[in-house]
Amino acid sequence: MKVTNKFGVPAPLVTLASKEYYSKGASQYSVTELLSPPRVRRLREHHDSKIETDVTDLMWQLLGSALHVVMERGETEGHISEERLFTDVDGVTISGQIDLQHIEDGSYVITDYKFTSAWAVMNDKPEWEQQLNVYKWLVERVKQRPVHGLRICALVRDWSRHETKAGYPAAPIQMLELPVWDPVKAEKFVRDRLEVHRHAKALWDLDMWLPDCTDEERWMRETTYAVKREGRKTAIRVFKTMEEATELAEKEKGYVETRHGEPVRCTGNYCGVAQWCEQFQREQRGKQHA
Repeated sequence: MKVTNKFGVPAPLVTLASKEYYSKGASQYSVTELLSPPRVRRLREHHDSKIETDVTDLMWQLLGSALHVVMERGETEGHISEERLFTDVDGVTISGQIDLQHIEDGSYVITDYKFTSAWAVMNDKPEWEQQLNVYKWLVERVKQRPVHGLRICALVRDWSRHETKAGYPAAPIQMLELPVWDPVKAEKFVRDRLEVHRHAKALWDLDMWLPDCTDEERWMRETTYAVKREGRKTAIRVFKTMEEATELAEKEKGYVETRHGEPVRCTGNYCGVAQWCEQFQREQRGKQHA
């Protein structure tokens, strides 16, 4: 990956952003890779030398790396920071680096630090639940000790003390408790993820089409219908169906604005490979001819 500097930030920041701090050790898959869409993983691997990312888009990643360095210095009794664990599943080595493990009465509580938005704290993030439950599976498999708690320590980068909407984080650091899966569910999830990656690699090696990303993997935003009125900037109300929106628009003597859904991960190129992704390009061509 090539790091660009379109906004003229200081050279040391570019140097830091260009360095590779992450290592999955001697494993075929890290937990993060296991959770990633197989299509994205294969395309990123193949086009790595051509991917360009501006240093300004890596700011929170840099701060995340800095936090991990600082946490390694915060040694505290009963807590294990930044430990990478390895295990084999049917000849495939999986590893995961766990931000924090707290030992309580012979079992563990796992905490993961996230630089994130207030919106993410206020809404479900299934990938967080998946990630920490795979860490739980890894700890229990390697250490043969139970994990009874999973937590996100959310560092809310856009927090405002003046925001009053319901559910808004009360402080810039928010602790979130995540559901804990039973061991059978976790084992099945890991093996299912391995299988989809194996399948994608087999197709890729045969120069065949990669499996499409799912709507969930693409962060699909659904189409909504906003009821609006002339002279008013904001919508009166937003609905999921045209029927509901039309009914209110007639009562309010307004009109309905269709807000088309989109795969946010693709349109924002958060995967980094949208320009080489046949699935996304195929959809774009379809829109142009619609």
